[in-house]
Amino acid sequence: MTELAHILAVDDDASVRRMLQILLTSAGYRVSLASTGEEALAYLELLTPDLVLMDVSLPGLSGRQVMERIKANPDRPFTPVILITGHSDQEAKVAALDAGADDFLVKPVDLTELLARVRAMLRLQRSQRSLRAEQRKTELLLHLTRELGTTLELDRLLIQFLNRLADAVGAVRASILALTGDQPRLFSSTNNRPTIPLRDILGQGVAGWVIRERKPLIIDDTREDTRWIAMNAQQRAVRSVAAVPLVREGRVLAAITLVHHTPGYFNHDHLELLNAVAAQSAIALENAELFHLTRTQRDLLERRAEELQRINQVSRYLTELMSPDQLLRLVVHLIHHTFGYPLVAVVLREDERLVLSAAAGSVIIEQMIGQAILPDDSVAGRAIAQREPYHVADFLRTDCHPPTGMERSVRSELAVPIQTARQVFGALSVMAYTPDTFGDADTRLLSTLASQLGIALDNARLFNMEQRRVRQLGMVNHLSLAMTARLDAAENLTIAARAIASVFEVEACGIVLTDPRLQGMRDLVFATEATRDRLPWRHLTEISVLSGPQVVSVDDALLARCADDLAAAGVTALALAPLLASGKQIGLIALDVSGQVQQFQSTDLTLLETVASLLAQVIENARLYREVEDERSTLGAVLRSAADPILLIDPQNRLLLANPAAENRLRLTGAIGQFIDHAVDNLDLLRALNGATHNGQSMAEVMLSDGTTFNVSVAPVRGADDASIGRVAVMQDITAIKELERAEQERLRAVFRRYVSPQVVEEVMAGGGEFGAPQECDIVVLFADIRGYTSLAEGMAPQVLVNQILNRFFTAMTEALYRHDGTVDKFLGDGLIGVFGVPIARDDDVPRSLRAAVDLQLAFADLRNVWRRDLGLDLGMGVGVAYGPALVGNIGSPQRLDYTVIGDVVNTANRLSGLARADQIIVSHRLVDALMPEHNLPWQLRPIGPVTLKGKHEPHMAYEILY
Repeated sequence: MTELAHILAVDDDASVRRMLQILLTSAGYRVSLASTGEEALAYLELLTPDLVLMDVSLPGLSGRQVMERIKANPDRPFTPVILITGHSDQEAKVAALDAGADDFLVKPVDLTELLARVRAMLRLQRSQRSLRAEQRKTELLLHLTRELGTTLELDRLLIQFLNRLADAVGAVRASILALTGDQPRLFSSTNNRPTIPLRDILGQGVAGWVIRERKPLIIDDTREDTRWIAMNAQQRAVRSVAAVPLVREGRVLAAITLVHHTPGYFNHDHLELLNAVAAQSAIALENAELFHLTRTQRDLLERRAEELQRINQVSRYLTELMSPDQLLRLVVHLIHHTFGYPLVAVVLREDERLVLSAAAGSVIIEQMIGQAILPDDSVAGRAIAQREPYHVADFLRTDCHPPTGMERSVRSELAVPIQTARQVFGALSVMAYTPDTFGDADTRLLSTLASQLGIALDNARLFNMEQRRVRQLGMVNHLSLAMTARLDAAENLTIAARAIASVFEVEACGIVLTDPRLQGMRDLVFATEATRDRLPWRHLTEISVLSGPQVVSVDDALLARCADDLAAAGVTALALAPLLASGKQIGLIALDVSGQVQQFQSTDLTLLETVASLLAQVIENARLYREVEDERSTLGAVLRSAADPILLIDPQNRLLLANPAAENRLRLTGAIGQFIDHAVDNLDLLRALNGATHNGQSMAEVMLSDGTTFNVSVAPVRGADDASIGRVAVMQDITAIKELERAEQERLRAVFRRYVSPQVVEEVMAGGGEFGAPQECDIVVLFADIRGYTSLAEGMAPQVLVNQILNRFFTAMTEALYRHDGTVDKFLGDGLIGVFGVPIARDDDVPRSLRAAVDLQLAFADLRNVWRRDLGLDLGMGVGVAYGPALVGNIGSPQRLDYTVIGDVVNTANRLSGLARADQIIVSHRLVDALMPEHNLPWQLRPIGPVTLKGKHEPHMAYEILY
């Protein structure tokens, strides 16, 4: 369909406008009307007519001024202007033509002439516009050729090209749908983002049809063609479309599309221009595609090189030997900062659990370190289970869950297993706050890092094992040196048990001797504090002869006789090693390896066998040495002199000289010429005398059997030829210094006696350790309170009150507590607090506390009889006893510390004491519940029902002792 020529008629006379409209419409033209110059210019801003008929005399802007503005715009398409005037003079005509008018008519206008002039001007307009189109086509091709040589940037090239193309053909918009690269891309001269999915354009739209059919297309009216897809007002305003494919060597590279708001705007001339442009732009597009591909490959190589450099940076740290914890903390922070992942975490397998071992990226996830991770619902758990990377693009679309506490923030996660050929250690995980964050490149990167991390973890664990083995060997070496002493002494074997426990990193170790030749040490147990009274040692001594060390479970037939006792003690497995001397078992070593069976490897059993062999040999040597000592009973002489003893020993270890002091103090009379090993019976002294080095001297402290302590200094003695002629030993008496040290021990005993009985003091001193360090434990608290004390104190002289009542009361109560190994926590104004279970806890603390409570009442009864006789007073005492956890130890300021107890159990005992009547003992139900069936008490515990205690919300069940 050919579009009608469009004429704009401008005249201020309505009748003239009407006449022109009728005449021109009848002649087959499309007519628009304007009454003023301003209205005409406004119309021309919107549309470009093919011809303008305009009266010269117009209100406001004249026709001549309007024409000058039309002709002054070089970008406007050629539009002929015919001026109509009522002046017939030649000057008016010349002036109009000089001003730019293309023709001139004088009123009254002959209608036939008018139509002839219109046809002539339209022919001129078409010729001019055709010429202009050819000119723009030439310019467009010239600019395109020039730009092809100046840039290979695809985006920049296409945008510039589309702008020039749209301008050259007068199109509203030009676009290219390019098929270069991995994905199709749409470029537009308006720089607008596409609102229609590209798959729809390729499947149903104009560009897709042109690409499939490989031929150009013109749509005169989009309202009659479904290939034009309109989704918004701008697209619905399009009426005509022209499109051509860009083909290069048989391959379709793209499709060019032009659009216009005027129906039938595009013709075959436009297609010819588009085809010419397409031929050159196809070459440019292919070159730009090659350039883009080259640059993409270069960028990819640069990114890969940078990524490889970062991986190498992380790998350098992974090759350093460090502990697994240090390694993991370092790796997650390196990955977080080096590769920019928002959240990084490492989950490791620990037995049957998955534990978050290291994390970086946020305070929340770092605070979760050490927490267990659900194996089935977590990304890391699935990666570990499947032994391959596991990716969740969006947690909102999966049944997996992010780490606890981060459900609302984390949207995507990628986890790869940390593994070697032998085992899976765990998983390396990265998380992000947005969905669809991770791709194949991240999977490859994390897999590389996880593989190296697996090797590093394997190396770190091997390194830890070797370090542990070195520590063990060092401790065994120290143990072997310590075992050169007389290890038949009970305390020395106990020290050996503690040392063996340290070597194998267990809490419980025991040494049992069964050889009858070991005299009084047979069937004795030397164990760490954790096992001394807990394990059934007597049954263990009855185990049949072991051929070598082995790990035995409690359900093994070997432990059948003591399986129940071991299970009750919480033991599930023991490592046993026989002590063999001359092919005979003289005892065994037992280690509690409950929960450590997998970690207790064959190398540990070999080391345990070595320790057992060494210990057995030392015990056997000690036994033989005692026999030798018994045969050398004459070696008890003491050096005579009271001054410092001096000894000279020759290189063959014979005694050459002993001064009178040495003969007197060391009893060496007649020992001259003897070997020093025969002359001296003190092993510590012998070690000191044999301690001189080849180039220097040694010093050691030695205590003699009479309690005297000497500082022994031994130095080599050389002759004139610098040859060794022996060594000299000088012994300085430092007994007084040692006495000061013992006085300090007595001072500590005096401090302890403020709280506990002398027997308990000795146990505490023998146990060693730091006395008074606060610790939480279950204890029994006993409150004893005199009834009627307040009224008594108001009417009695202070001297009588203190001397006759309080001092007698505290003395009797303290003695009663000490008789049952109780501890005095503190004295109150009219009562006291006693404690059982600290500083030494015993299995019978509960029944002893009840016996002590009864003993307190009996002792108070004796006091009451005295007070009734001497002072005429009849006093009573109530006792409350409670059981439960409390904090026990030295509490206070650096200036003043008190060994005391703090806890709810103290308050409970106090409240029960307040409820007790005179001579009554009220006991908490928790203490009654703690009584074992074998604890037979000589009195009855009668329940007195739930009682209300001050400060307690719930009633408390209490009992009364009927003594």
